[in-house]
Amino acid sequence: MKSVYSICQREGRQWCITMGQQLVRSQLCPAMAIQLARRLAREHHHVTGVPARVEFLGGKMPIVLGSYGVQ
Repeated sequence: MKSVYSICQREGRQWCITMGQQLVRSQLCPAMAIQLARRLAREHHHVTGVPARVEFLGGKMPIVLGSYGVQ
């Protein structure tokens, strides 16, 4: 099973990071949300060995911004 970190917009121009239904971080600018989600996914994969992915939610389909341990 893989871990998916999702970046989505909330509360106007603020962005958040979720992992499944769990809120990881909120009140971020888009650039910081992307950088932090990528770092968290990379670290999660490094520590657990579980594949991790970062997705940007906002359109019709999620945009994958990073994959770690996924072939």
